[in-house]
Amino acid sequence: MRISSVLPGIFAALLFVPLAAPAASDKAYVKITSPRPGAKLDAMAQTKLVYEAVPGPRGDHVHVYVDNKEVGILRQLKGSYTLETLSPGTRNICVKVVNKAHVPIGVEQCVKVTVE
Repeated sequence: MRISSVLPGIFAALLFVPLAAPAASDKAYVKITSPRPGAKLDAMAQTKLVYEAVPGPRGDHVHVYVDNKEVGILRQLKGSYTLETLSPGTRNICVKVVNKAHVPIGVEQCVKVTVE
């Protein structure tokens, strides 16, 4: 058997080999399910933040921020975190994916709420 007669079959087989799709965990994301954007919160009550995160290959864990001030480090990628009472006004609550050095990697979700 000559190699030149086998090569066309090998090339044709290679054309139909599926490429590996990236795993779902390669896509970093953050999802805040509570509080909802625009929610009205009680200034006298603690707020429960419910979140889910996938850090992707560049991230490690998540941090919580209120008005750009870090208020918590979360090692669990899904769960809840109780925020301290918030002062009245419009507040921006964010969950950001960070790397092992605690530096945000640009993956985050924020919700604006009104505290009364």
